[in-house]
Amino acid sequence: MQHGISVYAGLDYTAEENLALIETAAAMGFKYLFTSAQIPETADSEKYFDDFTEILTTAITHDLEIILDVNADNFSHYDLDGLTLRLDDGFSAQQVADISRARKIQINASTVTEEFLNSLDEFKANFDNIGALHNFYPHPSTGLDTYYFANQNRILSDFGIKIGAFVPSKDGKRRLPLREGLPTLEDCRNFTTDLSARFLAAFGVDFMIIGDGAPTQDELQAVAAIQSDEIIFHAQLISNDLTSAELLSKTFTRRPDLAKSVIRAVEGRQYLKELGGKIPIEDLPIERSFGDVTIDNENFGRYAGEVQIIQDVLPADGRVNIAAHILDEENFLTGYLKPRQKFSFKFV
Repeated sequence: MQHGISVYAGLDYTAEENLALIETAAAMGFKYLFTSAQIPETADSEKYFDDFTEILTTAITHDLEIILDVNADNFSHYDLDGLTLRLDDGFSAQQVADISRARKIQINASTVTEEFLNSLDEFKANFDNIGALHNFYPHPSTGLDTYYFANQNRILSDFGIKIGAFVPSKDGKRRLPLREGLPTLEDCRNFTTDLSARFLAAFGVDFMIIGDGAPTQDELQAVAAIQSDEIIFHAQLISNDLTSAELLSKTFTRRPDLAKSVIRAVEGRQYLKELGGKIPIEDLPIERSFGDVTIDNENFGRYAGEVQIIQDVLPADGRVNIAAHILDEENFLTGYLKPRQKFSFKFV
């Protein structure tokens, strides 16, 4: 998975802040720099063009791919070699197809339709040059619904188009004028950047960009750590058993045959055999509930080592140990874990 930052000209980010962000992100392996030619708040045109020139020059120096957001009205002013143009509103399918044959572009993933993509095909667009980047939404309550987001991504994936989306900064300086964050998904608006990034990863996007222009070092590191569509659950370790802790430190795969009340991992029993240990029997088993992470103990015979995430309220069972618990505020992520998708636990 690839990652990006956003750097904006003409706003209240200083040249020093912009330069430091670009240098830090490049050193962390970020690939993209997003910027926009559509910022009404940039009243000082001289400051805007000075900042814009410095941003482009610095990004190119650090080998970042620049994605510039343009619309049909200002497109001709920014048709510069070496930039990836993110084509917003006002472009016809014929225009997009023509541009795609000459350069790399990003289309608007949030508004594109299947009919539009079929038209691109009819106009012989170069799909190798086409990616899709979702909008971000400064106004509270206007970010995308998760079902709509997933459906848009499905349409684009059917055409082989790689998809990107934005996560907001929570602890850094949020962008003018509202400073309410710049997420693609409304659910992410007040999440930490870390949780937002892990949420987007659950959807299997190909790249994610921090929408706000001054994220913290921790936020940059959290995004940089996302390397695939694996879902990482933050959890509390409950068991004192070393074998159980070592078992749960591994990466798992959700089974393709979905159970009614639990998420079953494919590898738990095999991992236990490889560890050469045993899961001890607990003296006082307790009721299992949403978000509990359980391991079958040796009383369960050949099922010993099976790892499950509980999705119901289930009775206590002397054959099953509650080894950990997913943080309550992150339990919703279990609903986005797909069959055959990887998952793991980070204990906090």
